[in-house]
Amino acid sequence: MKLGRKIRKIKSEILHLLRKCIPKKLYNLFVYQLAKNKFLKSIELPKKKLIKSSNLDLINQHEFKISSQNNEDGIIDFLSRNILKPNKIFFEIGFDFNEFNSLNLIKQKWSGTLIDGDIIKCDKLRACLKNNFSQEKISVQNKFIDYDNINEVIIKEINLNNFDFFSLDTDGMDYWILQNLNFKPKIICAEFNPWLGKIKALTIPKNKGFNYQSDMFYGASIKAFKYLLNKKGYKLVAIESSGNNAFFINQEEFKIQFEELDIVKSFKYDPKFTDQYYKETYDRLIKRNFVSVS
Repeated sequence: MKLGRKIRKIKSEILHLLRKCIPKKLYNLFVYQLAKNKFLKSIELPKKKLIKSSNLDLINQHEFKISSQNNEDGIIDFLSRNILKPNKIFFEIGFDFNEFNSLNLIKQKWSGTLIDGDIIKCDKLRACLKNNFSQEKISVQNKFIDYDNINEVIIKEINLNNFDFFSLDTDGMDYWILQNLNFKPKIICAEFNPWLGKIKALTIPKNKGFNYQSDMFYGASIKAFKYLLNKKGYKLVAIESSGNNAFFINQEEFKIQFEELDIVKSFKYDPKFTDQYYKETYDRLIKRNFVSVS
């Protein structure tokens, strides 16, 4: 294990111990002091555009980053501004406490729910939101989401079928979660597995106990998501230029007509990786136990 990972593990173990041993108010204060600098820096950053793939579509001109991992903020902003009847409600699964897709929406007084399986991340985010966005209606839940519990978890938090924005990033059962989703959010942002390329519709098998091992064996290809969501009435309208996130919309909910992207033409390769590295990774992955879907 690398030194940085060892240090993070030790810090996490200390926080888990403190969580059990000291009064809740003192623990929350301590967690906020640890997290606040990163959080405040993130929410105060100006717009910037990260230089990513050169294979851009027209919608990529709207990209920018404030508090998302890459340029998702700009695409979310552009799409949400074109909703016919916005309710300004989001539901996001998978986040880091200072960097996630809905943070810029919270700054714009949206309400919603944030779910993550890491209890320390949840504690840090709750503390940061309480101290900086106390007036907003934000629920932070420490839960593991799977394809069986997705709908019951949402319905406890949001009593609305067509909330505005749904973001999914579990590094695991994403395809199967979306397959079982009974809600119809206006915008869906799904992190796909770019190492599976643009030709095959593949996903990892159903497995509630799946735990990503940082070996690129996770999630589903963008083509698998497109096949699935087209059947649910969505169209693919954006691939963020880092080549990791795809945006799908329910066209009926929007003021303007969006063009559906052709995956083969619009697929994005992150320039920090060589073509050879993409090929070698694909060749290694394709031997694994993926499920072909259509």
